Amino acid sequence: MSNQHLSNRYEELLDELQLQSWQLELLISGFAIFGLFQAIDPLEKELMMAIGNNEDFYKFFIAAIYPALTILLIVLLVHVILRGLWIGALGLRYVSGEINYDQLNYSKKFTAHLNKKVGSFDKYISKLENICSTLFAIAFLMAFYFLAYMLVIGFFTLVVNLIEVTGILNKDQQVQFNVASALIYFSLAFFVFIDFLGMGILKKGKLRPKIYFPIYRFFSIITLSFLYRPLVYNFLDQRKTRWVATFILPVYVLGTLLVSAFTKQHSNYISKNSSSSEVYANTNNYEDVINENEELVDFATIPSKVITTPYLHLKIPFTPFKENAIFNRDSSLTPKKDTRGYGFNSKNLNFPGISISLNDDNDLNQQKKYMSVVDQMYEIYIDTLVYDEEFIYTTNKNNRLQFETFLDITELEKGKHVLKIIGPVGNSTLFKEGFKNDTVATIPFWHFKNQ
Repeated sequence: MSNQHLSNRYEELLDELQLQSWQLELLISGFAIFGLFQAIDPLEKELMMAIGNNEDFYKFFIAAIYPALTILLIVLLVHVILRGLWIGALGLRYVSGEINYDQLNYSKKFTAHLNKKVGSFDKYISKLENICSTLFAIAFLMAFYFLAYMLVIGFFTLVVNLIEVTGILNKDQQVQFNVASALIYFSLAFFVFIDFLGMGILKKGKLRPKIYFPIYRFFSIITLSFLYRPLVYNFLDQRKTRWVATFILPVYVLGTLLVSAFTKQHSNYISKNSSSSEVYANTNNYEDVINENEELVDFATIPSKVITTPYLHLKIPFTPFKENAIFNRDSSLTPKKDTRGYGFNSKNLNFPGISISLNDDNDLNQQKKYMSVVDQMYEIYIDTLVYDEEFIYTTNKNNRLQFETFLDITELEKGKHVLKIIGPVGNSTLFKEGFKNDTVATIPFWHFKNQ
């Protein structure tokens, strides 16, 4: 069975399947397009949740899948359109046969030009067939290219994080290791990229392949290239298609950047901003107009732009960055072993019909101390008035942890006001997280008392 591909019968079978492959292409494309359209929205929601919760590995996993599926969807849609054109051309050929240029009664010059440039109708159908089959293969190849790129970055991130979790290096040593390993690792990855753009330029000659071969093997394993390598080399050995396998992805990335940068500007002075300010109200800050995905990524929310209650309900989503800022403010809360992330928690055991909680009073005391640091960490202003807040932690409707408090605004005058929150923001250097105090949210609202 292992040598069946060498038999004549197997080659004949492949030739027969090749002639009928258009049926399988359309069937697979139809199911794939339907499934991809169904998957886009859930993936966007999961990505927003991962970003909001600072779940780096899960975010990286979704971020790797999302562009790959988008590419697959776009190319498959183009494939279905062209395959439909091919089927239409076949139907027209059955009705009218070949193109009869003499019947058109054009001048000799135009007849000669059309014979040269357009040619026979069968040649046109053959070109469409080749384009459709190539597109179908390139759709999956492009998706794997994106996955390979993300796997290269993901492998480095995983190794660095595993070493950091083990604690075998102190902070300074960890930073030095991260910088040194990044320089070496991504320098080697750059050689692979050069070889990719050069269509195997480092695989040619006598000396270059000997040096490059270990690098090639290492990154081949990381990128799971055994899944799509035959497709790549099948493209590269053809003069007319070799450029497709090499440059289709850079062209796609460049096109995506250009399209994303091209937008309609409605005004010279005002535009849609990513965060609220004293003169702009972003919907991400108001719960009554927020959508499920937006709620997951904004820093702070209040119930509405118009507040009619004698209190203002303020919510601040929890992120690991905020916890790191708490540890930076009070080092006594820094645990000996960081247990964040996925793992087993022996304090909560659930059997069918039985729930066992092993939390003790010490846990409650630590939580009180933790929340007291949160209170100290944030300064709340409405206009120029400072508010003393006392946060508690809870979960929202998406089961995401958050801090919340209620501000007494009984004496607040009616009309427009500005809520300002000052707290820790990132002040990161390479591979090192720092903190500084700055304005983290500015939210305008209007207060009108209920009569």
